[in-house]
Amino acid sequence: FSYPLMALQLNLDNKKILYYLQKLKYLQNKICNESYISKNNKILKDKFLSKEKKIFETSIKNYLKVLHYTKKFKILNSWGTKTGLNGESLSHVHSNTWISAVYYPQFNESFSIIFEKNMEGFMYNVDFDDNNSIYSLKEFKVMPQENTLLIFPSHLSHKIAKNTSDRLRYSLSFNINPIGTFNKGSDCEITFK
Repeated sequence: FSYPLMALQLNLDNKKILYYLQKLKYLQNKICNESYISKNNKILKDKFLSKEKKIFETSIKNYLKVLHYTKKFKILNSWGTKTGLNGESLSHVHSNTWISAVYYPQFNESFSIIFEKNMEGFMYNVDFDDNNSIYSLKEFKVMPQENTLLIFPSHLSHKIAKNTSDRLRYSLSFNINPIGTFNKGSDCEITFK
């Protein structure tokens, strides 16, 4: 299905990022088994990750350039995730944000993310002859390689696939909003600073 999902291979010190993610304090997701999110939701404000933050911002600019958008934006929040053995997350979207991104410092065939088509508003949910086309696909599984940054619209439903490996899965996620005034003069005018 058609959404602007971009995967970029970055040249980052993934061992440094993995070390940082492993040292964070995490809160367990009470709904999902073996799924954790860092207590700190502003990790890209840490000077230890300042070089990485600049590279992530450049990557977002490249993503937006493909969409023909060159105005300013800012990273709202950033956090680490830790997924234990047989852990996974529920399907979710990132509310009140525009674009989301997730960085993978390590690779394992089990460290996947699943994007799901929003079926809300569809009158019929029929069985297609070919369930693998961009028109009929209901979910899309991405198996990111080491040093991969995935960028996607925040309203795109996604979930961490079940970690069937014998290792902890770590990732670094963040959300982005535009900066400026939008829909000027209308009843839904809004300003993001």
